[in-house]
Amino acid sequence: MTTPDRQQQLFTAFAELLAYPAGDPSPAARRCHGLVRDAGAAAELDRFVARAGQARPHELEELYASTFDLEPTCAPYVGHHLCGDGPQRGVFLSRLADVYRQDGFDVVAPGGELPDHLSVVLRYLGAVGSGPGRQALLEDALVPALDKMLASLDDPANVYRSLLSALRKEVA
Repeated sequence: MTTPDRQQQLFTAFAELLAYPAGDPSPAARRCHGLVRDAGAAAELDRFVARAGQARPHELEELYASTFDLEPTCAPYVGHHLCGDGPQRGVFLSRLADVYRQDGFDVVAPGGELPDHLSVVLRYLGAVGSGPGRQALLEDALVPALDKMLASLDDPANVYRSLLSALRKEVA
């Protein structure tokens, strides 16, 4: 078994941070911080950690829901941003599930998320080594989806904007 490279570890940590919050995000945020190479990404993670440390119980869950679940322009689904919610998204989901299976990645996501949920895509990128399929998903799907999500979040105080921005800076 090979040891995950820095980028794989980074994607795995971001996957934890961009999944629905189920506990203290500080350990994953610290792992991310230790892995980022971009100074701007590190500053964005610092903002997230500072804000998360001040959050009341359930405040991050509420912010997550209001950012991603209640705001369709920032839905955490890569296929939604690439294809909309029409039939093309179904094709994208099917092909993405095939890619996951071909690489031996467990398509069943925690919480029953669809294969194009941002945290699932990041878990996949963290689980597989470099290759053309991984690079294509990164460049042709993740990056454009992140750009659209960031464009829809105009509140600089939103800590999830900070996380998305940090991730985008790292995959530039």
